[in-house]
Amino acid sequence: MRPPEGKHFDLQSVDDGRPAVSVRQKGGLAGRVILVIAVLVAGAVGFGFGASAVGRRMFNQANFGAKRVKTELDDMQKTITEITTKVNMSSQRLAANKQEPLAYDYKLIEDLEQVKLDPRPDTSRIFKVNYYLLEDLAIDRLMNYYYDTIILFGEVERHIKRTKADRSVLEAFVAKQAAKAGEDASKGVNYGVVFDSRGKLAISTLVEVGKPVCKGGAETCGAADIEGFMIRSNTGANWTPRKVGPKPEGDKLVPIEKTPLFDAVMSGSPDSVRMEQYKQRYNNIRLILQRLASTKKELGDAIDKAAARPDLFTM
Repeated sequence: MRPPEGKHFDLQSVDDGRPAVSVRQKGGLAGRVILVIAVLVAGAVGFGFGASAVGRRMFNQANFGAKRVKTELDDMQKTITEITTKVNMSSQRLAANKQEPLAYDYKLIEDLEQVKLDPRPDTSRIFKVNYYLLEDLAIDRLMNYYYDTIILFGEVERHIKRTKADRSVLEAFVAKQAAKAGEDASKGVNYGVVFDSRGKLAISTLVEVGKPVCKGGAETCGAADIEGFMIRSNTGANWTPRKVGPKPEGDKLVPIEKTPLFDAVMSGSPDSVRMEQYKQRYNNIRLILQRLASTKKELGDAIDKAAARPDLFTM
């Protein structure tokens, strides 16, 4: 556009007497307010989605950890079940032969050798997991179950090695004990203890116990009519009567029950120490199996419940 010939545009403002109003200032303030609100809303929404995503990921990690623990426990339980089966079979054999539960049984060692103890429980599967949403009591039982299993495998391995090394000694000791038991049974040898309290300290003496002394001087009588027994303190010594009673008081005789430990001590054989070690090792295995059995149900229920939880969707 050009002005007419000889003329020009008048660009001077016209003052109409009214104050000027800034439209841009009003529009800019409103825009900033809307922008701040939008940013806050977006931040709240983003934080909510982020927190939800983190929580969902932790939940899913806990599920994954529970599944790993369950796999490890199932593998451990298979081996524990095998050991338990071998021990129960040994108990049945000993009971059928009318022997004590901890008696020597080399067939048990042969059976335990068939159990695969390796590879041992993997610590990475037990400890390097997320225990989120798993009860504290379940975690405590898990740790106890894991450590008891490690101890059990070590005890079984040690029992096998030591028993195989002592096999000839143990079998000779068992044969000697059986022969001595038969000899004592044929002779009717029993033992007891008598006390001497005449000094400042009471002293006990081991004696051999003979035939019973019946009321009224009868040759034979029932347990209710027994007044005492004939005793002697040395082989070839004279027999003398000694009364018995419900309490070890005065000069009364106290009969000794023939326990396996008593038989081992009376045998006077140093091999009895190896037999006691065998029984101690075997008893430790039985006690650990009992602890594991009592822990398994509650622990298994908690782990199965955690491993069965479905995963949550997450971005």
